[in-house]
Amino acid sequence: MTEVSVLQQYLEKAYALAYKAQKLISTDRAAYRIKKELNELINTLEEYVAHGFEYDRVEVGNKLRYYEKQLQLIEEKKDSLLLRSFREMTRKFDGKHPSLPPNLDEEKYIINWMASKGYEFCSYSKQDAIQK
Repeated sequence: MTEVSVLQQYLEKAYALAYKAQKLISTDRAAYRIKKELNELINTLEEYVAHGFEYDRVEVGNKLRYYEKQLQLIEEKKDSLLLRSFREMTRKFDGKHPSLPPNLDEEKYIINWMASKGYEFCSYSKQDAIQK
């Protein structure tokens, strides 16, 4: 591989990581810092490509791996926060939909709703169907 193609790959990876950091900014403030540092790295790499300057291949590779790991940790944190908030929400409502009044019988609510919309009651139970 030539130096230019490796540098081009690093540049593409840096762009991808910067995009990922942009999406994670709302989750963690560290993503903003990472995005800012990645933008600086992108500018530097673009200058290297444009002018054919030499660069420290190992250092650039290490920086990109470091940023990738940091963004992965932020992403995992985001996923765990979403899961935790979902669990809290479901625990809070004990399986009932939050828009329903807490003491409402769900079956009666559904039957009344169906009647208000003009739907007929349908049951899979023969006994219920005969009674209706």
